[in-house]
Amino acid sequence: MNASPPTLDARSTPPYWTRWPEIFAYPLQGAVVSAIIAFAVAHGVVDLLPYPVNLGIDLIVWGAFFRYGLEVLRWSANGRDAAPEISFTVASSAGRFAMLLLVLVELLLILITSRYGSRVALASGVAMMLATPAAVMILALDEALAHALNPFAWLGLALRLRGAYLILVAFFAAAITVQSLAAGVITRVAPGLLVLPLVFCIVNYLMIANFHLIGVVIHQYRDELGYAGHLQLGDPPPPPDPMLAVLEAARIRAATGDVRGATALLRDEAESRPDGVSLHFEYRRRLRQQGGSAELAAHARQFIPILLARQQNADAVDIAGESLQTEAAFTLDDADDISRLAAAAAEGGQHLVALALVAGFHERFPLHPDLLRNCLLGAKILSERLNRQADARALLRHAKYERPYDPAIAEVDDYLAFLERLSPTRRGL
Repeated sequence: MNASPPTLDARSTPPYWTRWPEIFAYPLQGAVVSAIIAFAVAHGVVDLLPYPVNLGIDLIVWGAFFRYGLEVLRWSANGRDAAPEISFTVASSAGRFAMLLLVLVELLLILITSRYGSRVALASGVAMMLATPAAVMILALDEALAHALNPFAWLGLALRLRGAYLILVAFFAAAITVQSLAAGVITRVAPGLLVLPLVFCIVNYLMIANFHLIGVVIHQYRDELGYAGHLQLGDPPPPPDPMLAVLEAARIRAATGDVRGATALLRDEAESRPDGVSLHFEYRRRLRQQGGSAELAAHARQFIPILLARQQNADAVDIAGESLQTEAAFTLDDADDISRLAAAAAEGGQHLVALALVAGFHERFPLHPDLLRNCLLGAKILSERLNRQADARALLRHAKYERPYDPAIAEVDDYLAFLERLSPTRRGL
């Protein structure tokens, strides 16, 4: 058996030795407090019944409590910090097995004491205390009493967890000590009817904290223990992407010869799901197959703003360039989108696309705050990429006339001065 030191899972929550305040606060959650009080009151009420009826019913209460405690352990082992309100993944038989385990331990200790004396009984009790965390782990995860009573299984868990297992044993021993001392104090100071409920409130609190700690350790060392988690407590699978179903349906239609039907399906779905980028791209691909240039340009006016909003500027510029090849006057309807797209095109080296986009901007949007900047962008492309300095000067002079007090006027003046120095007339002087 591999007895190498346990390794922490990098995906796990912080290690248990840094989480003691959370571990002790776990039983104070509303769901747990309700269970603690309910079981404590149940023990108190059952104790008022005549013997041996009270004994049988009390064992049933213990079985229900252990079932809830094993549910807490299982939830914690699956990385859940919230406590369960009810027990729904642990079978009722597991609670009965835990109760039987408690009865067996008590009967065994009584038998050892009567046969061999208190010293041997004390040693046996310590041995059972050492085995208890392992037995509880196995019972919670496997729900098998025979396996939980297997000493070799206890030893295997202890060797895998090593120091962490000793912490579990120490916590269990400390909890028994504290609840025994608390019971002695409560018996002396509390009214008779309240003694048992108050004692069991403390007992239940410590036991739930113990169950939670065991679960936290299992979760922390789940790779070492080979624990993959409980199926019912695992994260639900992500919902299927509805767009994938639409794409598959469109492909099937196209494969059977109904290309127009596939295109219509994609068009309708893209309109109802404007953020479904994959639908838009597939719709455009189908349009290209059919030579739908006008439809491509019309769709581009709707799709490019979506891409810009998603910061997919390169895709937006490519689609604008494609549209300009089939429709020379292609542009967008929104001035802000035009400004962003033109800037992205220039930054990406597609200067003719940028120039086409800002052409006529000063006529369509004479009051827009980006007017001078767009005109300056167009002038730079005309001058530096196309060697059309005269057109660049004319564009900037018109922009100055339209917006003489624009904050960008200084940049326009500087570039106009630069263009004047490039003028053949200036160079001849």
